[in-house]
Amino acid sequence: MRVSTRLTIFTALFVFHLLIAFAFAGFFAQEPQTSPSPSPSPEASPSVSPSPTPTRSPSPTPLPGAQNFHQWGSITVFNGLPSDSVRAIGQTSDGVMWFGTDNGLARFDGRRIEKFSLGGADADRVLALKTSPIGELWVGTRAGVFVYSDGSFQPVEGTNGLSITAMLVGPEVYVGTDDGHVLRVRHGESGAYFTEKVFAEPIRGANGSPLAITSIIEIDGKLFLGTSGRGVFVVKDGAVAEFAASPRPLFVNSLARSDTGELWFGTNAAKGVSGIFLADGTRATRIAAPTANVLSLEANDSGVWAGTERYGLFHIADSKLKKTYTFENTSGGLRSNNIFTLFTDREGVLWIGTNRGLSRFDRSGASQETVSDSPNSNFVRSLFYIQTKNGNAELKTLLAGTNRGLFDFNGKKWNEMQQFRGRSIYAIDTSAKNPDSIIVGTPEGIFDLVGSSLIKGDTRAISYYQGRLYAAVYGRGVFDISEPAKLIFANETVTSLGGNADKMWIGTANSGLFGFDKGGATLEISPEVLGSGAIWKIWQAGFQTPIWIAGQHGLFVLREKIPEKVIDAEDVRDVWVSDPDTNENVWAATTTRGLLHARRDKRFGWIVSSLGFEQGLPSEKAFAILPTRDGLLIATNRGVVTYKPGTVAPKLIPTRILSQRVHELSEIRSTIALDYPQNSLVVEVAGQSSRTFPEEFQYGFVLTDANGKEIDRRISNDEQYAPAELAPGEYTIESIAFNRDLLPSEPLAIRFSVAKAPFPWTASALGVLLAIAVLGLIWAIIEHRRIQQRNLELAAARLDLANEAERERRRIARDLHDQTLADLRNLMMLTDKTLPDNPEFRTEIEAVSSEIRRICEDLSPSVLENVGLIASLEFLLDSTIENRQFNAESNLEDRINLPMNVQLQIYRIAQEVLTNVKSHSDADHVEMSVEINADGQLKLRIDDNGTTFNPDAATAKGRGIANIKARASLVNAKVAWKESKGGGNRFAMSIKV
Repeated sequence: MRVSTRLTIFTALFVFHLLIAFAFAGFFAQEPQTSPSPSPSPEASPSVSPSPTPTRSPSPTPLPGAQNFHQWGSITVFNGLPSDSVRAIGQTSDGVMWFGTDNGLARFDGRRIEKFSLGGADADRVLALKTSPIGELWVGTRAGVFVYSDGSFQPVEGTNGLSITAMLVGPEVYVGTDDGHVLRVRHGESGAYFTEKVFAEPIRGANGSPLAITSIIEIDGKLFLGTSGRGVFVVKDGAVAEFAASPRPLFVNSLARSDTGELWFGTNAAKGVSGIFLADGTRATRIAAPTANVLSLEANDSGVWAGTERYGLFHIADSKLKKTYTFENTSGGLRSNNIFTLFTDREGVLWIGTNRGLSRFDRSGASQETVSDSPNSNFVRSLFYIQTKNGNAELKTLLAGTNRGLFDFNGKKWNEMQQFRGRSIYAIDTSAKNPDSIIVGTPEGIFDLVGSSLIKGDTRAISYYQGRLYAAVYGRGVFDISEPAKLIFANETVTSLGGNADKMWIGTANSGLFGFDKGGATLEISPEVLGSGAIWKIWQAGFQTPIWIAGQHGLFVLREKIPEKVIDAEDVRDVWVSDPDTNENVWAATTTRGLLHARRDKRFGWIVSSLGFEQGLPSEKAFAILPTRDGLLIATNRGVVTYKPGTVAPKLIPTRILSQRVHELSEIRSTIALDYPQNSLVVEVAGQSSRTFPEEFQYGFVLTDANGKEIDRRISNDEQYAPAELAPGEYTIESIAFNRDLLPSEPLAIRFSVAKAPFPWTASALGVLLAIAVLGLIWAIIEHRRIQQRNLELAAARLDLANEAERERRRIARDLHDQTLADLRNLMMLTDKTLPDNPEFRTEIEAVSSEIRRICEDLSPSVLENVGLIASLEFLLDSTIENRQFNAESNLEDRINLPMNVQLQIYRIAQEVLTNVKSHSDADHVEMSVEINADGQLKLRIDDNGTTFNPDAATAKGRGIANIKARASLVNAKVAWKESKGGGNRFAMSIKV
């Protein structure tokens, strides 16, 4: 398909212009995400010269929509609900929420949803939920009543198959059915529940058919029953009567009793007509509100809440409509305008069951108000409240000083005071002349409400001290502005004033903290010791009480001139102590982390929580705190925020206990016994508070032993605690949860014991055996060494004996040579003289002489001493075997470094081998080889081609082989015999040279 070039160009131009239009729209739109960060207040640094004034030019802050959607939350099937149709809500005493839906029951512990099925489809259609003071959960379904206790559901006898539409759980338990009956539930002797009818006949309509009981409440001992068709009935002493009221609504869907005892009806009504009635005696007053059909009512300390069938949630206070909440005006915070049920939990949070899931509304959460439509005028730096009297009339004045003007709150809205239009307001106080008159501090000076100037200069703080009014003027010093004005302390970096009757405190940007009294101003603590940087605010409760300092580098408290850093945060602008008697509960406004809250715990020290953007503040930049009757006003760069700290402590429940197995949670009622060798335990807990996110909880754990001695203590956001490597004994883990407002839960104690190691019978037996084996080994080593020593001694003795034998042989050889041969020579000379003609006698003498010489040579081979080992072996081979071959290197003799007695033993071994070859092998050829290998071993090898010889099978007749082995062992030589490849025998000997 071909596209027109002109069409493409026009399309591109259109897209280009559209993008430019969007860019300009985004540039001029006041969106908080794209706005520059405002410049809060003077950033005086100690390292900078005090002369110049820090820049104070305010930057605009685009306004967010102050609709407080953060007060809403929702839970749907996406989060794990069995069904989006939530028809009943309850909360057990442990703080866990329960939701009854069209498809089963859900348990919500603030982190995860656990589903429960009670049986078939009718049993899973939950219509009513109530909790008892002892922690039981009563569940009304289309198949009867179930009671949840100790982790199991127990059906109530007598309600099987009944559709339970209403319940009242108190000292007595009553249930209403869709067929007009009211049953009283009692406890049987066996522990099971049973029912009895309150009245015999059901409540019937005009046509005689039974009417559904829609609600049951009790007021002054009377039961009030709401019905769908005949209005309200009253039951007393078993008698049933219609509640006489005029007008008398017939289709009553819900009843509620207020804290003051008022009776409210929620009824069907036409479109645009109210379905809310307030009963006063016999008169029912319709509340003006376009509710149409009202399905549920909930009364709490804020008034009465009405959930309607089509038009959302209505809030009634003082019998008047205060506000309406719908899916549309809450941007989906209210999941649907069709509301089935309402429930107020223990912390005052309203839970709303709809056909599209569950909503929660925290009306006490942080609530934002915009002071002005102008971004700069909405940048609030200071707050002031004063209550005065004009005659008999009380005047309440609430002022907000901003970057661009001063605003007065009239109870409904903020109004700008024209005389200060466009001025930056840093401080607000009352006049010294007239306590009912207001004065303000600005960068230009101090002005009264008329606009008259009291003093010029960049005024940062105003303070009363001993009946006189003082002002901190940055760049000049501290002035007494009670007439006439005069300078009392010259310091160009003064930033704050504070104190009490005994002394006025002066804070500076880089000069530390000064004290002022009748004697003048003196340095109390240097900036190096204090470490706070610029001091933005000073707070002191009374005479000789701790001094609180909001500084550039954190929040500090001074006790006896010793500083303690309580909160580590940058740029703390204001501080307020809510408990001045103990000084252990403090609030701090910061420009980096919003509102910080610190509370001192006796065991865990200072614990800090934050209230920032995620908790409802429009910005993390907070500048001032103003306490109110039941909460705090917080000045931010995006308006004023009202916050009411919670007063209800959180609950703490165990969620998991793990050792080598997962323990049942019911085991914490007794001591958990850990078998050997387990010496560690993992405990996981969960804090329960509908006003605190799970990740905001802080958990403290204390581990003690059986004597109560503390072993370990820690606090963190981790809900798990895992002590390990514990010695045998009994221990207790005490867990505490701190919620967003740092309220502690009741301690949860988990006791466990670590078992001692059992007596190691097997190990002991093995140890004994090992000890015996070690003793035997030691004895064997000693014996081995002794035998080795004896063998060495024996070897030395044998060597000495062999040497002695050789010496004896040499002596015999020498005697034969010197004496016998000399005698034979004399005999031969005498024969030559006496028998010159008989040569035979001479020949015999010469033969005897030769044999004696041979014997002498055998006894003591002189050739070994004369020509060396190699030549001796060659001579020995030549004199023993006729057909022989000798192989040796020519210079081998020079490389032999063996003692003479060792060489003699080698010679004797070769001599014995050759004698055996000659005598027994029938060999006609013998080859002898001598060499020294690379390992330094002298190798002697004798090969013959005679009869194969097996030394192991040799007979015991001769001693030749034994002599060879004995001589080899004397000199640590190795000998061996084996059959040659070509036949015959091979003898091999090796010795280290």
